[in-house]
Amino acid sequence: MKKIFLFLFFIICFKTNQAQYKVDTMCGVKVKLDKSGKLLSRYKPNIPGGGYITGVKLAVDFWKSCPNNPVNNLPLYITHCSMYRDGKGGYYGSTWPHNPVCVNAGMVQSLAIDWLNYSGDTTVISLTRKGLDHQIDNGTTPSNWDWANVPYASSDAGDAVYKGSSKFDAATTDEDMGRGDGSYSLEVDKIGEMGMGYLKFYEITNEKKYLLAAINCADALAKHVRIGTNIGNVLNWKTLAITSPWPFRVKAQTGEVQEAYTSHVIENLRLMDELLRIKAKINLSVAKVNEYQKTAKIVTEWLYSVEGPVKTSIWKGYFEDIRWDPINLNRVNNSPMEFARFLIKNPAIDRNINTTVPALIWWVKNTFGEPGMNAINEQTGCYQPMGSHTARYASICALWYERTGDKWFKEEAYRHFNHANYMVHPDGVVDVGHSWGGEVWFSDGYTDYIRHFMEGLAAIPEWAPAGENHLLKSSSVVTKIKYQKNQITYTTFDSTAAEVFRLAKKPVVVTVNNTIVKEGKTLTTQNYTWQPLTVGGVLKINHSSGNNIKVVF
Repeated sequence: MKKIFLFLFFIICFKTNQAQYKVDTMCGVKVKLDKSGKLLSRYKPNIPGGGYITGVKLAVDFWKSCPNNPVNNLPLYITHCSMYRDGKGGYYGSTWPHNPVCVNAGMVQSLAIDWLNYSGDTTVISLTRKGLDHQIDNGTTPSNWDWANVPYASSDAGDAVYKGSSKFDAATTDEDMGRGDGSYSLEVDKIGEMGMGYLKFYEITNEKKYLLAAINCADALAKHVRIGTNIGNVLNWKTLAITSPWPFRVKAQTGEVQEAYTSHVIENLRLMDELLRIKAKINLSVAKVNEYQKTAKIVTEWLYSVEGPVKTSIWKGYFEDIRWDPINLNRVNNSPMEFARFLIKNPAIDRNINTTVPALIWWVKNTFGEPGMNAINEQTGCYQPMGSHTARYASICALWYERTGDKWFKEEAYRHFNHANYMVHPDGVVDVGHSWGGEVWFSDGYTDYIRHFMEGLAAIPEWAPAGENHLLKSSSVVTKIKYQKNQITYTTFDSTAAEVFRLAKKPVVVTVNNTIVKEGKTLTTQNYTWQPLTVGGVLKINHSSGNNIKVVF
């Protein structure tokens, strides 16, 4: 009798645990749960974090062999936002408007920075250059237009030339009605996003055309920033009813505003800040320095003003294919999360950061968290759980855990990364979400997916593969890195920077410009620390007097 009772008790507990997750299968495989019914990852489920890099590598390998558009022989991600399997082992592009900035700018961080740092695989540089060059040559506004020399955020599916999305100029169905940018229209937030991609690629390659493209973006943003109705140094946003420093959608040639509000100003602010940070290296003129400083000040003050999203929580205005929203009903998850990322990396901006960032995380969890799942929905206008947005949320939780040591955020990061890990198929195809029926988006599946996992590994190095040597992050762009059996050598754009490695064993010596640096218990301006783990450990290096570093085993 006792054995029967125990057996029934086990069955009940097992079913209860299984029921704790909303679905039994995702992306073709059975969901894996631990003994308490909590979600484990698709790959290497019994090693916390162990399957994350497996998924990333599958995605990177697919990207490197992405099928071409048969019409122009360009990779599908150059001409299409998404693709489908054709049932014969091949793929074809969708008819939905393309989002080239999200793809091309995202390649810089996901591939040319994060994956190159981790792997030393230099082939991703040529792939990234191809996307950036195509954007410059085939997706930039004329120099004599009101918004001059800036990138188009959208294009027609299959077109090799980007000039906005004409599909929605004269919508023919209810589904199309009121969606998209229209021909020769821009999304202003994407100007900063692409500008940052250009600027970071310049820092990697030292190729001046990318610096020029970045400065063109910054100049256009500085020219058009809105300072309120009171002229001078006083900003009075109360007189501008729920507006923002830049509109969301504009006509490129005339500057006509199509959609007035966007909260997603952080990419534009990042571009200004980075140009100002390296102003001496690039000989930035005094006039441009003044303009960029003024613009950055306007944006920062607006974010915290009574009309700004920190106070109002009107986080909206990013996605290129959503319906026009003149009364600001839609909400998005990525805008507050990318603002949180910016604050974590620039904590001096917000003296109340220990309140602001957790509030942003909780707002996204409560607004976009999918009930019964460790998943984040994209936006209220497309309330569907997606891998990239779930991974974004996870990366912010990981960064906040790294800063605070609060284990609740580590657990949030872990479970949400586990969910996003299911989106990657063994052949490297990454589904948008578990319920999307095989649609594969190049942004959501790759360029806005890979980088969030890499950020998570950098914040929590114990999740990186044990027994291997990898650079997980640097505060500076890494211009070159070489992994060898007995040493790792790399060069950073900045002489003052900090790096984090997961290593198979402790190094015997670390040098900066051939000068030996000492080990310390805590980091100073130039030394290193070693944190042992069960296998190998974590090496952190700070350097301030050189940019050529060698780690010798």
